[in-house]
Amino acid sequence: MIVSVSRRTDVPAFHFNWFMNRVRAGYALVRNPVYGKKVHRVPLTPSDVDMFAFISKDPRPAIPHLEELKRMGYEMSFQVTVNPYGKDTEPNVPDDSIVCEAVRKISRILGKDRVIWRYDPVIFGGRYDLDFHRENYERIASELEGYVDRCIFTFLDVYDKHAPLFASGRLREVTDAERMDFITDIVPIAGRHGIELSTCCMGTDYSKYGPTRRPCIDSRSMRIWGIPYEQQTTPVREGCGCVRTVDIGAYDTCRHDCVYCYANRVDDTKRSSRRYDPGSELLFGSLGPDDEVVDIKGRKSARLSDFL
Repeated sequence: MIVSVSRRTDVPAFHFNWFMNRVRAGYALVRNPVYGKKVHRVPLTPSDVDMFAFISKDPRPAIPHLEELKRMGYEMSFQVTVNPYGKDTEPNVPDDSIVCEAVRKISRILGKDRVIWRYDPVIFGGRYDLDFHRENYERIASELEGYVDRCIFTFLDVYDKHAPLFASGRLREVTDAERMDFITDIVPIAGRHGIELSTCCMGTDYSKYGPTRRPCIDSRSMRIWGIPYEQQTTPVREGCGCVRTVDIGAYDTCRHDCVYCYANRVDDTKRSSRRYDPGSELLFGSLGPDDEVVDIKGRKSARLSDFL
């Protein structure tokens, strides 16, 4: 069983004490995001977990625990988003130079093949134009050269919540011409720094222009690393080709507050009033009398097709 930590929130940045407590306890409770009364008990013992796939914009709180996790027998990989955007766009994300240093530290511990750089999403609007991306992609790639093998990029997916940002001009849809110009500009930059460029969840296949079409948590990596995996039958999102994972995060629990985020769905007031208990079985909230707790089986016996 591959455990995603997490597509729904930034566990390494904000909830890693909770995560480590759940690892030591051997399980976590995860509320199903679609069927709210259904709660899954996910086993987290080394005999059940084939790999933790960490996803973060600020993995620094996780770094002191990586050696402990290795000693406990866990396999790990990291996807770290390093974007060059300002506080107007990513209010609570550290400066990219700080995140790059964290990536280098993780790479020294786990190996550069276990760390993927995400330049994601690629946004346009205001000062964020092609020149901005070209200059900053080169700068970040030079900082990560030798510490990552691959960079995944995607263009901004447009949601209804973006309407005010579009109206103000802070964000806008990326044109087809800009997509092509961006790709043709950064392909040689990535190549010069020894980084494979790949696309994720994009309907258009750009592979003939240089980027590989390769999922984020992909079967190729699992085979190289010797990690058992299952192919998913129900994609996490349209175009997703990742192997099957169990996500132990929860939506509306990330405090980066990026303006383009899809994972925070309630307003800031409701989210800021929440309190988190690192000792809780659930990342947020508690079990109710009407909740149904369902055990998820680990490793090769996993039946995860109904887990979202």
